[in-house]
Amino acid sequence: MPDKALTEAGWKAILGKNKDIKDNGLQRALADYERADEDDHEAQLAGVAKVNKLAAALQQNKGVAGNDAIVDYLDDVQDAADAEQKEIAKAKVTADKAEALAEKQEKQENAFEAKLGATLQKLKSSHGVSYQFILCEGPDGCKVMVGPVIQAQHRQQLIQMSHGKKVFGPGSCRFEDGKYLFVLERAPSGLAKKLQLALLESTGRRLPIVLGDEAEDGEA
Repeated sequence: MPDKALTEAGWKAILGKNKDIKDNGLQRALADYERADEDDHEAQLAGVAKVNKLAAALQQNKGVAGNDAIVDYLDDVQDAADAEQKEIAKAKVTADKAEALAEKQEKQENAFEAKLGATLQKLKSSHGVSYQFILCEGPDGCKVMVGPVIQAQHRQQLIQMSHGKKVFGPGSCRFEDGKYLFVLERAPSGLAKKLQLALLESTGRRLPIVLGDEAEDGEA
C-alpha cells in the first residue's frame, strides 16, 4: 500500500485548494503508480522514480516555490518515493532470487526426469541386469531414483527434490517378464502405489511394475 503522500487523491486535493498551480503530470504519475502491479517491480521502480522526478521539478516552479505548504507536501512525496524505492528494490532482489532458484530447481527436475527415463529404458534392454532404487516420500508426493549404485549424494538429491525426509531403500530393480520388478526388504504397506505414482509423475507413463510377488498392472 503506497504512502499517503504517493496517492493521486492527496495531490488532487492540494491542486483543488490551489487553483493557480499547474500540474506537470504528477497527478497522472501518482495514479499510474497506484495502479502498478505489486509483483511487477520494474514497473513500480519506474513509476516511483517518475513521481520523484516530477515532484522535484514542480518545486522549482515559481508559483510553487513561494507556497510553503505545497513545498512541504512535495518534500513528503519525495521522501515517501525514496523510501518506497528502497523497499521495492529489496523486494525485487528477493523475488529475483526466488525466481532464479525456481528456474534452477525446474532444470534439475527436468534433468532428473530425463535421466530416470533413460535409466529405465536401459534397464529394460539389459536382459536381467539389476539396478538399485530408492524412494522418498515428501509433502507433495513421492520421487524415485534408479541407478546402478545408489550413493549418499543421490539420497540427498532425492530428499531435496521431494522436500521429504522419509526414504525407502535402497532396494533392487530389474526388468523381468515385461515388468519392472522392485524388491525391497520389509517393504512398507502401499509402496507399490507410491512407486507407480512416482514413476507416472516423472516419466508421464504408467509403467508395468511388480513389487515382490504382487503385480501391479499398467500400460507400457
